[in-house]
Amino acid sequence: MFRKIAFGIAVLALTSTVIPAQAQDKIRLGFMTPLSGPLTFLGKEQLMGMELALERLGNKLGGIPVEVFKQDGRMTAATANQAATKLVEQDKIDILTGLLLSNQTIAITKTLTDKGIFVISGVSGPKPLAGAKCEPNFFNISWQNEQASEALGKFLTQRGVKSVFAISQNYVAGRDHVAGVWHFYKGKRVGEAYVPRRHMDYAGEIARIRSINPEAVFMFLPGRGGIAFLKQMSGAGLLGKIKVYGGSWVADEHSFKAVGDSAVGAELSNPWWAQLDNPANKAFVAAFRKKHGRNPVFYAAFMYDVINLLDAAVKEAGGIKDKDKFRAALSKANFSSVRGSFKFNNNHFPVQDFYIGRVVKKGGALTHEIIGKPFTAQGDRYASQCKMK
Repeated sequence: MFRKIAFGIAVLALTSTVIPAQAQDKIRLGFMTPLSGPLTFLGKEQLMGMELALERLGNKLGGIPVEVFKQDGRMTAATANQAATKLVEQDKIDILTGLLLSNQTIAITKTLTDKGIFVISGVSGPKPLAGAKCEPNFFNISWQNEQASEALGKFLTQRGVKSVFAISQNYVAGRDHVAGVWHFYKGKRVGEAYVPRRHMDYAGEIARIRSINPEAVFMFLPGRGGIAFLKQMSGAGLLGKIKVYGGSWVADEHSFKAVGDSAVGAELSNPWWAQLDNPANKAFVAAFRKKHGRNPVFYAAFMYDVINLLDAAVKEAGGIKDKDKFRAALSKANFSSVRGSFKFNNNHFPVQDFYIGRVVKKGGALTHEIIGKPFTAQGDRYASQCKMK
């Protein structure tokens, strides 16, 4: 009997020493974005930003080791659901990030947040999730889709641009961006064109633009489609006559080589540029250049911010097991953003500054220079519809 009691005490003592060690021994981070198809290079840019931030943190968040699980979301809501299901059921993720495409973010967010998984969008910012369908466990680090284009619309009005034609890829984010321009632009809207995401031959659209002869063209054609459009506009002899505006995706380090001097003079809107003068951004750009030999693109910058946001929140909350504490810590956004000024609105979307960058050629190479700041500490216009549960 004595031996049994002694053995029981020993087991209890051993158990009591093991239990605390099991508390939050690892964070399982899911990453989903297009890693194949026409948007592969954008998804990989997101991955580069995330991996750089994790390397600088020793692959830990708030001092807790991180294991990353990657899935190719490809292009559709169906493929996103398949990828998200694997991440949840097979990999048992705690947090999901990446999320380039709005149709995919809309498709998967409610299912994941209902399971207690935190979703941090690195780029896509569909208006339902900013407004009436906002979710406590959903955060967006980039923008509500319309914001960058709203800033551009305001800039076009300030510039006195009299007429604008809009061309966009035909999906959720594209229509949101066009709506954003029109919301703040007070000049004449002379037409719209919506094309498939794989569209490469713009002869018909360019003929229409030539016949209308607007003062400016707003374009939302991320990826290869935008490169093709600019080159075909140049070939048609229109770029010297019609000014091109858009977001920074119009011409950046991904496309400079392909578009060449066709991009010079384009004026673009974004809340982040490699040229922003703040300590966090200088460190990020220098580290990215050292590793990859070029300036980063905003897809990488936003994912770099995601990881630093998570690091600060995990540290403050002492882990992620207490979801209320972790959510509250995320909401504070107590980290140094590469954008400088940054905080979350009541709908968990950013309040931030927006800048205009112009494509210029310096030392024989294309780059950007910041020429304007249409918005300071701007939140999105759907936040008032969000009644966070």
